[in-house]
Amino acid sequence: MVLLMAVSHNAFAHTRLSVPVTKESSSAHGATTTAVNIPHGYTDNPVIGNVFFLPDTTDAIVQTSTTDDFAAFETPDGENALTYIVNPPFIRLIKSNDVFSTQEFILDPLNNPIGFWAADGSLPAHNWVAQLPINITSVAIQPASCARSVTFVPAIANICKISSMAEINGTNIDDPNVDFWTAPGVGSPYDGPDWSSPASYKVERDVLGNPMPESCGDGVAVRIIPSAAQMNRDMPITVDGQQIWPTP
Repeated sequence: MVLLMAVSHNAFAHTRLSVPVTKESSSAHGATTTAVNIPHGYTDNPVIGNVFFLPDTTDAIVQTSTTDDFAAFETPDGENALTYIVNPPFIRLIKSNDVFSTQEFILDPLNNPIGFWAADGSLPAHNWVAQLPINITSVAIQPASCARSVTFVPAIANICKISSMAEINGTNIDDPNVDFWTAPGVGSPYDGPDWSSPASYKVERDVLGNPMPESCGDGVAVRIIPSAAQMNRDMPITVDGQQIWPTP
């Protein structure tokens, strides 16, 4: 599957958010309107489904760096997402049947909406693009933290065939079953090949309204990534208690 993703990611445009950067806000009702951009299908296979979710911050992987180079991030000891953010982001779906007629929320363990899956539609493989519109609620950065920005790394899958995990792992690179846009090295079967793979949603600190402590210097860049446990829980699509993708 790594070979599949390396080839397909290099050959085609990346799946990204239409608005990938926003300023922090403490407003309880603030939100950023964005969309999951699917550039097109791949090879001759249309995209027939999509999965998108943000990290569940209760058990997310948290990494920091003094630079914005994604390859330079490290995992600090004894820190979690709430070390750097006051509140996690949630999503609101914007009603649209332009591509997929069925959409269902993906909920965290506290029943907060952190993502969705979409199906019952098709995006052709050539000369078409799609946008799946969403709102992402505002995020406030912890005043006492040294975070100059917090980047949430969503997990995204573009599905072109209903297949089993074994079929996904053994797929022919010229006839792919799915394209994963996910973080590498997490430890799940849905991991991406490298840091060119995942999309990102970056919250920049309001340095005037929420200045960093003087001891922080230039501060740190923070990224928050879904854990392997979350990837294994939230990536499969389940309808009425039955997993329909990947097929058992």
